[in-house]
Amino acid sequence: MARKKIDPIVGLGYEDKLTVQKSLPLFALWRSDLTLSEFKILDTYLSRIDSHKPEKRAIILEKGEIENALGIQKINNQDLKLRLKHLMGNVVEVPDKDENKGFQLVTLFEEAEAEQDDDGLWNVKLECTQKAMKYFFNIENLGYLRYKLRCITSLTSRYTYIMFIYLEANRFRKSWEISLEELKKILHCENEATYNEFRFFNVKILKKVQKEMHEKTECRYSYFPVKRGRSVKAIRFEVETLPKQYEAPEQLEMPGFTDSEPVFDVSQSETERRDLYRDALAPYVVTDDQIDELVQLARKHIDAHGHFTGSALDQQIYNYLLSAKRHATTNSRGEIKNIYRYLLPIIKNNDMGW
Repeated sequence: MARKKIDPIVGLGYEDKLTVQKSLPLFALWRSDLTLSEFKILDTYLSRIDSHKPEKRAIILEKGEIENALGIQKINNQDLKLRLKHLMGNVVEVPDKDENKGFQLVTLFEEAEAEQDDDGLWNVKLECTQKAMKYFFNIENLGYLRYKLRCITSLTSRYTYIMFIYLEANRFRKSWEISLEELKKILHCENEATYNEFRFFNVKILKKVQKEMHEKTECRYSYFPVKRGRSVKAIRFEVETLPKQYEAPEQLEMPGFTDSEPVFDVSQSETERRDLYRDALAPYVVTDDQIDELVQLARKHIDAHGHFTGSALDQQIYNYLLSAKRHATTNSRGEIKNIYRYLLPIIKNNDMGW
């Protein structure tokens, strides 16, 4: 059977308004060998597609747009070919909740075409693979992070890019600590002997990253070494609130991401747990009876998906309700006046596909 032709989305549009919507599995690619240029191309692709139109998975970046995405004026044939070839041939490992054991290896893109005009600027066509589509489209159930494309196009350091993603993912916490070793793993420099001494890690990585971040993005933060005895064992981050005009819409929706939701524990009363479930539907308001009914419906689908008990079950219920709300607000044609009535059929029919 002949392959169905996919009409590409043409043009990047006004960069200042473009928002990257990155699913949680793709967010985990900081562990991969993708270069900064490849991350920028991936983010440009994510900012251009409509995540609810998988039939439109091909895009065309018109002349000058790939250069803008990479933060350069011109790129020669060989350099562009090498970047696209590495991106196309790079098999990445992504976390997949459907894989209880082993791992998931995926090639993200299956086609890239490039044509150069008389001015030396490129038209580039990109299309993701069918296997990777679930990480690009209809990703509400996976959880996702959103940020402005322009925040990353001018960055020149992979360390800064990864730190930006990490800080944006944790922005809701405002202030938190991370162990020094874990931070080095995230930045992919844990095997660099030079950075065994904090003073070198601080000067060569942390200070340089902060300087570039403050110069080229709206992300403002401070960091403080945390000592245990004489040694620095952790870093405490404090992230400033974004001015309203710089926020990406729905800045963070990441069900399933560690520490991104309210914390449940077995000591909480039924009323306390109910209030936390209710938080998943904010700013909408539901009664006790309504939230109880929605929770019972959600549990049927969660129980069919896996065996959860205690606080783990509570967290799954919260995640499910959060995904249901996102599904409702995305697909509603108008204002939702009664979230309970709107969610009832969605959860009964498991429209999110849990």
